[in-house]
Amino acid sequence: MVERLGVAVVGGGFMGGVHAEVLTADPRVDLRWVVDRDERVGTDLATRFGARVTTTLDEALADDTVRFVVVATPAATHEPIAAQVIAAGRNVLVEKPLVLSTGHARQLAAAAHERGVVLAHGGNFVYAPKFVRAHELAADREALGTVHSVRVAFRTSGPDTDWFRSKATAGGGALTDLGWHAVELCRWMLGKPAIRAVTACTRQLSAAGDVEDQGVVLIEFADGAIGQCDVSWACPGGEQLTVEVIGTEGLVTADLWQGMGVEAYTNTKFGAVWEPNQGWLRPEWEWIRNSGYVHQDRQVVDAVLDGRPMTHTPDDAVAVVETLEAAYRSAADGRKVEMNA
Repeated sequence: MVERLGVAVVGGGFMGGVHAEVLTADPRVDLRWVVDRDERVGTDLATRFGARVTTTLDEALADDTVRFVVVATPAATHEPIAAQVIAAGRNVLVEKPLVLSTGHARQLAAAAHERGVVLAHGGNFVYAPKFVRAHELAADREALGTVHSVRVAFRTSGPDTDWFRSKATAGGGALTDLGWHAVELCRWMLGKPAIRAVTACTRQLSAAGDVEDQGVVLIEFADGAIGQCDVSWACPGGEQLTVEVIGTEGLVTADLWQGMGVEAYTNTKFGAVWEPNQGWLRPEWEWIRNSGYVHQDRQVVDAVLDGRPMTHTPDDAVAVVETLEAAYRSAADGRKVEMNA
C-alpha cells in the first residue's frame, strides 16, 4: 500500500475547513493535524475530519509524516508561517494573498526553490471550470482577433470576519482580498504578459476598520492590452464575479454564479442559501468544486507526489503581489505607477 500524503492545515476557520474538506476527499491524502492558536476552533475542525489538534506549528512539523502544509490564517501571518514550513523542508500552499510585499514573495519563492519544495498560492478561480473554459476560448486568436482588453468585476457585500477590516492583520481591504483574484484572472486570460504600468483608486465606505471597501485598478500590459479590475465589498445582493475578454473579432464573457441551472423563489428565506436569500434566487450548488478549490488542491497534491508542473507558479504570485503594491501606491499618490521603474 502506498503511504498517503500527510497534511497539516494551519488555521481552523472557514478557509481551513474548505481545504480540509477538499483534501480529505482525495484518497492519496491523510489529514493529520489542524493547527490553531484557539484550541477550541482547531478542535472543532480536527474532530470533523479525524485529525489531531495543536496550538503550535512546531508540534505538527515534528511529525515526519507531514509533508504538505496548508496556511489559511490572516494575511499578515502568511510570510513567517510559510518561511518556517519551507525551512523545515515541507511543501506548502498559502491562501491568498501569498504575502503582503514583493520582497517577501521573492524570498519565499527563492527559499522554496533552494529547498526543492512546492510553494503554491491560493488562487482558486483560475482553476474554476467555467473560467478555464473561457480561457480556452479566449486563447483562440482566430476567433477573437487581437485581444485588446480584459475586465474582471468581483464584488461582495463584505467580509464577516473582523480581521479582514484591519490593516494590521489583513494588510489591506477589498484590493488585497478580492483584487488578488481579479489581477490573477486578468493576467491569465491574456496569457500572462508583462505589466507595464498600473493606475488605481480606492475608497473606504464603511466606518468599520481602516481599509478600503472599493478599488478600481487599470493595468497596462506590455503587449498593448488593457486590464480593468473592479472590486468592492459594498455590493448588496450577493457575490458577483464576471470576466470579459474583448478582441477585434470577438469576445468571451463568463459569470461564475449565473447560469447555475437552479432557480427558487421565497417570500421569506431558505435555511441553506447564501445571500441574496429573498425573492427569486439562483442558489449555488457544489460551490467548492465550481469555485476551483478541488482542481487547485488536486494539482498541488499532484505536484508534491508526482512532481507534475503547476500551471500557476510562485512567479505568478510575485507578479500579483507586485501589481497590488503598485495599485496601492497609485491610489495613495494619485498617479500612474510604472513597473520596474
